[in-house]
Amino acid sequence: MEKWNHIFEWSKRVKVHLDEENTSSLEKEHPVVRRVVERLREPGYLQGKGKEQGRFDAEAAFKKLRKRNRHRLVVRVGMAAASVVILLGGFWLVRENMEMKEQMPLAKQEIIPGVRKAVLLLEDGRKFELKDSLPVKIETGKGVIRIDSTGVVLGTVAEDGERGEEGYNTLSIPRGGEYHLILSDGTSVWLNSETELCFPMQFKGDSRQVYLKGEAYFDVKSNPRKPFIVKTSAGNVKVLGTAFDVMIYDTTRLVATLERGAISYAGNLQPEVVLRPGEQLTHSVRNNQVRVERVNTRIYTAWKDNLFCFEEQRLDEIMVVLARWYNLEVRFEVEELKGVELSGTLDKYSDVGPLLRFFELGTNVKFDVQGNIVIVRKAK
Repeated sequence: MEKWNHIFEWSKRVKVHLDEENTSSLEKEHPVVRRVVERLREPGYLQGKGKEQGRFDAEAAFKKLRKRNRHRLVVRVGMAAASVVILLGGFWLVRENMEMKEQMPLAKQEIIPGVRKAVLLLEDGRKFELKDSLPVKIETGKGVIRIDSTGVVLGTVAEDGERGEEGYNTLSIPRGGEYHLILSDGTSVWLNSETELCFPMQFKGDSRQVYLKGEAYFDVKSNPRKPFIVKTSAGNVKVLGTAFDVMIYDTTRLVATLERGAISYAGNLQPEVVLRPGEQLTHSVRNNQVRVERVNTRIYTAWKDNLFCFEEQRLDEIMVVLARWYNLEVRFEVEELKGVELSGTLDKYSDVGPLLRFFELGTNVKFDVQGNIVIVRKAK
């Protein structure tokens, strides 16, 4: 209740300063109030917001939210951003006829999101660039691969498929891409940007093994007699039937997040660790330390459902995720800005500009977008 009292009081004070012509008393105000007033006085800010409102389809958004059973989509920058969202909502009521002259600099260009794309390299050496296109059927000596609206689907095994060595195919996802794969056992795999997965047409022997670099979400078909193993440079994740996320973009850090079922992890120099639903394991290879903690798994798995969820996350970590998907180059002018903690939710297939603008409100961060380069600097 105390937080909302603050928000209410700040809202009234912002309205007073917006109605005043002089700015002499503004310098003595609370930093959040002062920053919000200055931002709302910027020429073109409300014009940009008005255009965003005009493009917003409330009914479609509501249906989407109901279908996905999402939490409310909000952007938070601690208490300050909560007040900013309230202030902006109230501001539309008290400043409807404010003069709008030009757009904000950040709104001048749209930052294009990634698309569904991948490169499929078959064990026989054939290579296919996969994008949204007409259905394709690829015949191999060990089975059939179908490429359609669901992604890559490994089909019926050929009659002679049981004979010979277990060769591996490779599905590579470039920067600014993602893809979905259904393995021959029915396991679904969602592959994030800058990811590579090696897999066979069919699983032979007493286990199902795939090799991962990058990040993938697995929904594994249960088969107690044939465990599923995700092999990485830092160790192996073993499951029977479950849903989990594994991230290893370099060889120094592995993160495994379990949504349901059970998995075990065995590092190259670590004993086996068992995870339960809602737990996340982080293995820092450099110091050979393994940490297990309970987390909100939605934050780490929502990307497969076309959402980015950030909760009190460092700005440099957030920008790595956004840069990978939007194919951006990010430059920090000031090192200390990397440690700013922010929270927010973003539809992956939308322009990232509105999220960056919300991040700016109530903070000392400014994003300067120049083509595919984002410069993070201190706000003046």
